[in-house]
Amino acid sequence: MPQKCLIVTTHYMPLIGGAQAVYDALSAAMPDRFAVLTASSDYSTGEEVDGWQDFDATAPYPIRRIAAMRPPLLAGRAGLVAKLTSRLRARSIRKNVLQATLEELDSGVYGAVCIGALDALGWLVPELRAQADIPVFIYAHGEEISQKPYNARADQARRAALQSADGIVAVSSFTATMVSEKYDVPAENIQAVTNGVDLARFSERPAENVRQHFGLDLGPLVFSLGRLVERKGIDRLIEAWPRIKAAVPQATLAIAGTGPLEDALQAAAERQDGHSSIKFLGRVGGDLLPSLYASADLFAMPNRTMPDGDTEGFGLVFLEAAACGTPSVGGRAGGAVDAVQHNETGVLVDGTDVSAIAFAVTEMLTDEVKRKAMGQAAMEFAQTQGWPVKAGEVLSFFGLADDAGKARTDSGPQD
Repeated sequence: MPQKCLIVTTHYMPLIGGAQAVYDALSAAMPDRFAVLTASSDYSTGEEVDGWQDFDATAPYPIRRIAAMRPPLLAGRAGLVAKLTSRLRARSIRKNVLQATLEELDSGVYGAVCIGALDALGWLVPELRAQADIPVFIYAHGEEISQKPYNARADQARRAALQSADGIVAVSSFTATMVSEKYDVPAENIQAVTNGVDLARFSERPAENVRQHFGLDLGPLVFSLGRLVERKGIDRLIEAWPRIKAAVPQATLAIAGTGPLEDALQAAAERQDGHSSIKFLGRVGGDLLPSLYASADLFAMPNRTMPDGDTEGFGLVFLEAAACGTPSVGGRAGGAVDAVQHNETGVLVDGTDVSAIAFAVTEMLTDEVKRKAMGQAAMEFAQTQGWPVKAGEVLSFFGLADDAGKARTDSGPQD
């Protein structure tokens, strides 16, 4: 019987986040080859994750939860007593995490362990290498490599974990290069496996009039989706909108997502055009999201790298848009350069350059032949990026290929 990979991560679905969505997609694609060890609490709040029992009961792969994988974050400027208490709790939690991991490995069904949270769980790498005869890998998503660590000690811990692991999976060529150059990890120990897309969800779309549902006009529609933070570039897109609107008067910009900049972005939209052609949709999910991607003429998220190194690890939204036949305008930063094939499935621009953003969006909206050709190319590219293919690539890198290659034939719609 083929051996499994145990993914160990600090927090998990049904919490929303890019990393846990990747682990869920990989595991669901090949449920007999993956299992997850995680926490039943959310370390950001210290509270129990709402709905985790129902999620685990319906997941097609095994999930084991312990109370906590790391102590809750300290609020504000914590005092000495709070810091000491947190450190003592961290020691106890580490002991429990190691014990639970070793208990799982004692079952004999695992051929590899994958650490899914570098900064919080990197300490597990040397512990497992010393106490268990099993390869240990790290999954790197980008921001945990690009962002500056809290202090020199934290940076040394990152380096030690990355260099002692049997291998690193990176979600983009950008992330792979960062791991190699920043932390002196040999290139042969790193495998870039770009994120996949749920082809069943985004290729088979409901035929409902989703524009009417959101109160959107029938004219040219630019859609943007993401957590409303600076690196996503929504602020620059709004700043560019009056120039786009001058060239394409009937255009509408629909922005989906929530985040800390939501109020500031809405205020900026109000200043730019009175909010008449920029619509904030809030959180969009379920069957509406694929339909929204498909109803748009263009997807735009001109991401950029922030001064502290925070950047887009990959940019799954570009791939989701592609699966719906919608081309993209993205930022030439981070992993977006893997998600958008420049001048083929979309256009990459300098996400800090408002003029470049305005030009790219305007050109795509006004050149129907080019836009439709890119949309077709985007859909064809997405068909090669299904999650079963990605799961096979990961297992192959872990030395657990066995039957993983069979997944490649099931990665997309069949004739």
